[in-house]
Amino acid sequence: MQFFYVAVDGGCLGSFDGLPAASPFPGTPIAIAPEDSAEQRWDGSAWVWPAEALRHKKMAAIAERYRQALQAGFAYGGKILQIREQDQANLTTMGNEARWAKAAGSAWPADFAWRMADDSFLALPNAEAMIALAESAKMEVYRLQRVKWAHVDALRALTAAADVVAYNFETGW
Repeated sequence: MQFFYVAVDGGCLGSFDGLPAASPFPGTPIAIAPEDSAEQRWDGSAWVWPAEALRHKKMAAIAERYRQALQAGFAYGGKILQIREQDQANLTTMGNEARWAKAAGSAWPADFAWRMADDSFLALPNAEAMIALAESAKMEVYRLQRVKWAHVDALRALTAAADVVAYNFETGW
């Protein structure tokens, strides 16, 4: 029979398929296998997830949810504007170019258009239109960052594993 050996701190030292007396591991033999021997701890009656391990997994899920929100973009001018990380530099650059053109009194190309998520184009016939698009994108990215940060801060404040598991980070996106 396979036994799992538990250290004083509750961590799994390893497993051995044989009698406890022949085991190369010190510690208490347990017949119940942990789901994750690197993360879970034995509490005397069951393998449990420490709050920190659960928090780490939930933080990764929040980061993924933030990435998905950026990937989804947002509605602008009746279309979906892409605001993925790779799009943000382009939006910032063109917003700045439009600001410079406006400040210098330079002409803005009347046929300028921004490619949207559906591969159609949104006409931005003047510098003010490009500035408005870039500012809207910036504000949406910042809004999403604040949602992410609020969830991360709330999760960091939780100390009980059950509270970490129960925390719903799907709000606010």
